[in-house]
Amino acid sequence: MNRSQCQQLIQAMHAELNRSMRSLRAPRHPKPYFISYLIRDTEALALAARYGALYQDKLEKRRSCYTEVRVGTYGYDQTSKGGLDETQEEQEQAELFEFPIDSNIDSFRFSLWRLTDSKFREAVAKFHGKKSRDVSFLDQNRSLPSFQKAPSAEAVDIRPLKDKEIDADHWREYLKKASAVYKKYSEIKNSYVELTIEHTTKIFTSSEGVTRVWQEPVFSLHSYFWYHTKKLDQDYSVVHHVADIKELPTVEDFIKEIKERIEQYRLVEVGETMTSFAGPVLLSAKAAGLFIHEVVGHRLEGSRLLSESEGRTFKDKLNQKIMHEDLTIIDDPGVRQYAGQTLLAHYPYDDEGTPARRALLVDKGVLKGFLTTRSPLKKQGHQSNGHARNQLDERPVSRMANLIVESHSQLTWADMKQKLIEEIKKQKVPFGIILLDVEGGETETDAYNFQAFMGQITRAVKVYPNGKERYVKGVDFVGTPLSSLSHIVAVSKESEVDNGFCGAESGTIPVSTVAPALLMSTLELQAKSPSKITQYALPLPWFDEDEKKLSVKKKQKKKKA
Repeated sequence: MNRSQCQQLIQAMHAELNRSMRSLRAPRHPKPYFISYLIRDTEALALAARYGALYQDKLEKRRSCYTEVRVGTYGYDQTSKGGLDETQEEQEQAELFEFPIDSNIDSFRFSLWRLTDSKFREAVAKFHGKKSRDVSFLDQNRSLPSFQKAPSAEAVDIRPLKDKEIDADHWREYLKKASAVYKKYSEIKNSYVELTIEHTTKIFTSSEGVTRVWQEPVFSLHSYFWYHTKKLDQDYSVVHHVADIKELPTVEDFIKEIKERIEQYRLVEVGETMTSFAGPVLLSAKAAGLFIHEVVGHRLEGSRLLSESEGRTFKDKLNQKIMHEDLTIIDDPGVRQYAGQTLLAHYPYDDEGTPARRALLVDKGVLKGFLTTRSPLKKQGHQSNGHARNQLDERPVSRMANLIVESHSQLTWADMKQKLIEEIKKQKVPFGIILLDVEGGETETDAYNFQAFMGQITRAVKVYPNGKERYVKGVDFVGTPLSSLSHIVAVSKESEVDNGFCGAESGTIPVSTVAPALLMSTLELQAKSPSKITQYALPLPWFDEDEKKLSVKKKQKKKKA
């Protein structure tokens, strides 16, 4: 999108905003007091290759609009429970958020008009539903305002728009070459390598006179393989998510990384199968980042404090110690890089148009704050720190962005391994565990469910008191938040960046986690779901020895003839 096209859309958005605020009414029903539009204009390239050949080559342009219509007043409107309970699929507007990709202003304004009207009708219905519930049910947040007024300063910020020039032919050859490496491994029964590039321009306008324009590029290089033998059945990925394409590895380095990962899982295959464990565990930086993300990060999302359906683990623990004193946690979307690597969740404004701000969450183990949006968490003095985020048409709620865990320790990785051995001896247990790599996790924060979390382990080793290590397989880590945090006994000084994506109520969004390794006196491991897939009846074609023998015989017959 160029600047001229952007200005045309902004003018159309302003015109429809002004018209709706002036005239959008329904007799005897509350009128809008706030309307905003968030346009996402995305140019996407998706390339994928398998065993040396491209099987996907797609260039796509998309444009969508999240429309916010609030009726009533800033003090009381139709929203409730921090926006977590809204199910877009059940609403009319869920079919209307996709917008024309051409620069036809009449068609664009038609889409705005229709979506705005639909959102208005839904807002009015929710407003009356909320009023009706207030008659019979206690609203714990009734004393809180519904929405924070935006400050008038810096209301307009249109940032320079840059087109990303991509050498698609280079990446086509890159993927074909990288994907061909899997033909050497009979253990791998399926694989692919894909590159996804999404360059999104966001345009935000509101009835408060705020206009913002900025861009968020994401480059994702992903190699998937399915390691499927009689002893091991597991999916694995080698992934690089970056905000600058220059940070992606060369094809030679990427192939080397794939080969190293396969060799690691050959060791996992012959490792010892475990079914359960509870004892000392050392989490690598990546595993520790996942642990903090699932155990702490989601529970410090302020929108969850506004919903009685949530467990609200840390609501009453401000200024109390909740974890090891060597840990400080901030979330700062304004940080572009950490240790020379771009952070995927960097942005200047959140999806409510609020400037991104540094949020101090934990200071040397003491809880200090939450991730906030424009939905107030207190009667007076509330200020959004710019963490309202959504994917498409979901209501923006508070979400993590660049979650940075700062260490006040001077322990190296070697020191941490030694401390693990000391903990094993101290507890007089036969062994401890080192989690070397993880691939994802999940957590339950609902009040009606167990307050628990789970992390998927892909590589782990058993460590004996004499320092000897042995690969293990078949388990994931689990636990409950408060208990697990109390078991952190040591923190390393080195941190690692882990860029990825996180799914929650407001969709799947980019996130970055920076964390050091953690030693826990106790962490529980539970068995993975057992594999239920049998081996293939035939080997991969290029590993079929019978076919090779037949081919040799045919050649010999031809020579004799």
